[in-house]
Amino acid sequence: MRLKGTTYKEITISICRKGYTGSEAAIRQFIAKEKRLQGDLQSDFIAGATEIVERKWLIKLLYKPLDKAKAIFPEQIEFIVKKYPLVGTLIRLVWRFKEILQSGEKELLHGWISEVAALEINELTSLLNGIKKDIVAVKNACTLPYNNGLAEGSINKLKTIKRIMYGRNSFELLRNKLLLLESRKFD
Repeated sequence: MRLKGTTYKEITISICRKGYTGSEAAIRQFIAKEKRLQGDLQSDFIAGATEIVERKWLIKLLYKPLDKAKAIFPEQIEFIVKKYPLVGTLIRLVWRFKEILQSGEKELLHGWISEVAALEINELTSLLNGIKKDIVAVKNACTLPYNNGLAEGSINKLKTIKRIMYGRNSFELLRNKLLLLESRKFD
C-alpha cells in the first residue's frame, strides 16, 4: 500500500475496519522495520531462499542451549555459523566458559582466556581484563559450591528501587518498601 502512495493514516483506517486496534505510530514502526528488512534482503539475496533470523534469538543462544531456544532451529544456526563464523565461535566460547565454571576444573580457565584473547575483540578484551583482575574470585567460582548471588540479587533490587524513588521520598519509605517486598517472598 505504501508503495502506491497511500498515507499512514489511510492505511490505519483501512486495517482498523478489518479489526486492527493498534496505533498509527505502530504502523509506521512496522513499515520502517519492513523497509529495513527488504533493504537487507536485496543486498543479501540468496537465489530466492532467504530466511530472516532476528538478532535477539541469536543472543538468547548465549543464555539457553539450542534445544531450549524456541524461535530458532539448528539448520538456521548452521547457516548463520557458516556465513558468520565469529557467531559460532562466540557461542562456543560462552558455553565453554559455563562448562568450566560448572565442572570445577579451574585449570581449563587459562586455556579459555588465551583462546578468547587471540580473537582481539574489544568487548571480549574488556571482559578478560575484568576476569584477570579478579582471577582468584573466578577460580573460586569454579571450585566452591557457594557464591554471593543471593546477596548480589538483594543489593541489585535495593538499588533499582532506590533509583526509581530518587529524589522523591525519604529513607524511611525506601526501607519500608524494601521490607514489604521481602516479606511478600515468604507469604
